[in-house]
Amino acid sequence: MSNPWFRLYSEFAYDQKVQMLSEVDQRRLIMLFCFRCSGNVTLQDEEVTFQLRCSNDEWLKTKATFIAKGFINEHNEVLNWDKRQYISDSSSERVARHREKKKSDVTLSNVTVTPPEQNRTEQKQNTYNPPIPKELLDEWMSVRRKKKAGDVTERVFKSIEREAAKAGWTVEQAITRCCEKSWVSFEAEWVKNEIIKPKKLVLAY
Repeated sequence: MSNPWFRLYSEFAYDQKVQMLSEVDQRRLIMLFCFRCSGNVTLQDEEVTFQLRCSNDEWLKTKATFIAKGFINEHNEVLNWDKRQYISDSSSERVARHREKKKSDVTLSNVTVTPPEQNRTEQKQNTYNPPIPKELLDEWMSVRRKKKAGDVTERVFKSIEREAAKAGWTVEQAITRCCEKSWVSFEAEWVKNEIIKPKKLVLAY
């Protein structure tokens, strides 16, 4: 992938472990994420100091802090990286799937009929991956399956985003409430008398 990217969640801005770091160490943490995203899973301390433009003593002090907070291990590997990133984020993976699909279409073109446009659209919608933690999505999907509500399409998710914004909630808070109340959807009207405070989430890196 020529220009790889990674997911950085909004909780970085108010996660207690992160905000207790100095601004310098916060920047160094982001740089480690960049190194990991670019494929440098393990970096020697000398390489890290060069990339961060800091002395070895400065890096070792920062490294000790990161290890204590559970961001990295002693080999400078970012912990819990795979839990926060998705294979579908990789364009190479998407391209591979697209090429494989084209091969299948060519192979089956003489014996099958191409699905109607409506069906293809529904199939595309059913593969939508909402930008929320996987554990929360799995819990909500369990609720929706029990209610026979079907998959979460982009249209469904955007509707919840709009209603959450009306209520002054984050989308994760709204979906968490859906799980608690066994709701398959969310409307601001349902929580108009509630006041919710932002949760202090623990960053999983």
